[in-house]
Amino acid sequence: MIPMALFNHIALQVSDLEKSKEFYRKYIGLVPLFEHGISGPQFEKVSGISGFDVTFAVLNDKKSDANIELVEFHNDFSDTVSTFSHIAFEVEDVDTLYSVLKKDGIRTISEPVTISHPHEKITGKRFFYFADPDGHMIEAYNKKEGLYSDNV
Repeated sequence: MIPMALFNHIALQVSDLEKSKEFYRKYIGLVPLFEHGISGPQFEKVSGISGFDVTFAVLNDKKSDANIELVEFHNDFSDTVSTFSHIAFEVEDVDTLYSVLKKDGIRTISEPVTISHPHEKITGKRFFYFADPDGHMIEAYNKKEGLYSDNV
């Protein structure tokens, strides 16, 4: 039997740790828990990366207690961001967030869309995607009762 797992964090490689921390604080409301540099033979071994040398910051969403690790390498940053890998956040008002992002010149994929779908749990979901400073995709959606749950 596979043991149950609890979500702890998502790690994102970033090019500018300070810029990314400010982005997630300002637009998502995450708060910093701690920041630390890690390097050396143990991290090289466990990661399989020769010369492993990073600073990482853990940010937390106090409402859900979800964490994100932002990881900045001090050598050879490479841009390998997937086009659909994303983090999803439930927000109070998708349209207001969209307006703020557009005003601040943040790249969005589309304006907010309300889904019309045959499945009652999906129809009515209002959401859009936007990108953080490194191109990581973020989904923002309005709360919808029963979305992705057994409750409708």
